[in-house]
Amino acid sequence: MYLSKNLKFLREQNGRQSQENLANSLGITRSAISSYEDGRAEPKLVVMNKVAHYFNVTLDQLLNVDLGNTDAVTLDNHKELKKYTSAQNMRVLTITVDKDDNENIELVPDKAAAGYSRGFADAEFLKDLPKYQLPFLSKGRTYRAFEITGDSMLPLMPNSIVIGEYVENWNELKDAQVCVVVSKNEGIVLKKVYNKISERGTFLLKSSNISYSPYEIFADEILEVWKFAAYISKSLPEENGTVSDLRKAFSRLEDEFREIRMAYGKK
Repeated sequence: MYLSKNLKFLREQNGRQSQENLANSLGITRSAISSYEDGRAEPKLVVMNKVAHYFNVTLDQLLNVDLGNTDAVTLDNHKELKKYTSAQNMRVLTITVDKDDNENIELVPDKAAAGYSRGFADAEFLKDLPKYQLPFLSKGRTYRAFEITGDSMLPLMPNSIVIGEYVENWNELKDAQVCVVVSKNEGIVLKKVYNKISERGTFLLKSSNISYSPYEIFADEILEVWKFAAYISKSLPEENGTVSDLRKAFSRLEDEFREIRMAYGKK
């Protein structure tokens, strides 16, 4: 972390403010500021939050970005990106409701996937999508269903319907969380998501099928994220190759054992 280095840099950039003046502004002692800057102690979260607000930086920047080697434009862009990923601005989810004012689960079939990336926030576009109510899902949350093509997420079979729960704050996603990701250029994909926003401003997307290479996508290209909640399929998932081979081997052994018993009985 860059906390100690950043704290000293920000204090000295702020009109070469003294440790005592900063301590008075934050409501802590000068010796505490000194120990934080020297790396001899770490402030509590509430104090770190005060520092971030005081110097008008994000908590993430205070801890994880070398502010002394980062230009102002990059910092501003990083702030806007953090706001975007946490849904503080710029992102609006459009929904539809049934006659009883219950949120619908709109189904986005494969043939509508390309259009969805352009009209996801258009109430007129959503109005024409098939709509359902699924009683087994948790109440008080927003869901949408997507038809997933391809075999990148085996054992989930192609053309399965994945039901996703809307994620407002992307920073709360756990690494390897399976999500439907809607983006400007990639369209609709189902992937395991890894948050790399702090390091590179991206999400790393991985498939469960190892024949597909992982790739990164810039967070500001992403329109929506829906974490996996359930799926509906007309086909049973394929067995893992190793398990399938073991089952076949045991089946052969059973057949051979049966033949031996029959042969022994005849004798």
